[in-house]
Amino acid sequence: MPIYEYLHSRQIKPFIDLNLRSTGSKGVRKDDITFSPTGVPFCKKGLEMKDRGYDYTRGRRKYYCPLVIKGVVTCDTPCSDSPYGRCVHTYTKYNPRLFPPVARNSNEWTNVYKRRTTCERSNKRVKEDFHLEAAKHRSTMMWTVRIYCISMCQHMDAWYQESNLDLRSMLLSA
Repeated sequence: MPIYEYLHSRQIKPFIDLNLRSTGSKGVRKDDITFSPTGVPFCKKGLEMKDRGYDYTRGRRKYYCPLVIKGVVTCDTPCSDSPYGRCVHTYTKYNPRLFPPVARNSNEWTNVYKRRTTCERSNKRVKEDFHLEAAKHRSTMMWTVRIYCISMCQHMDAWYQESNLDLRSMLLSA
């Protein structure tokens, strides 16, 4: 929670993946509303509710009945007397990982998450493929030099993958 509070205080939107191993029974609320693995509530019929948007002033996302068409409830057993149908609010402050300000099925989430996974792949390459943490030095200067060299190697790898050069034939002919 301190990480989310810090991000919220700096007005940064968190894009943190769900930990599917520890969802447990936290997806059930007191009024028998259950949630999908992505934090979208289900109605009593078992359908995912429709997203109505995020209210940044209140820190909550609003969902409404999926069987409301043009303001008319088409459900044969409506959950609410309201002509608008049943509404459910999910508050980010209660579970910011499950109820983030940006909906997980939105285009913004997809685009930002693609960039995030690219950074994670790059970090994995630095740590595991180039064995950054296997170095035995302690000085900041040596760490900086090592990271700089690893970055150059990553750049050369990317450059080589995009080029049409055949290094194997060039080395064999030399």
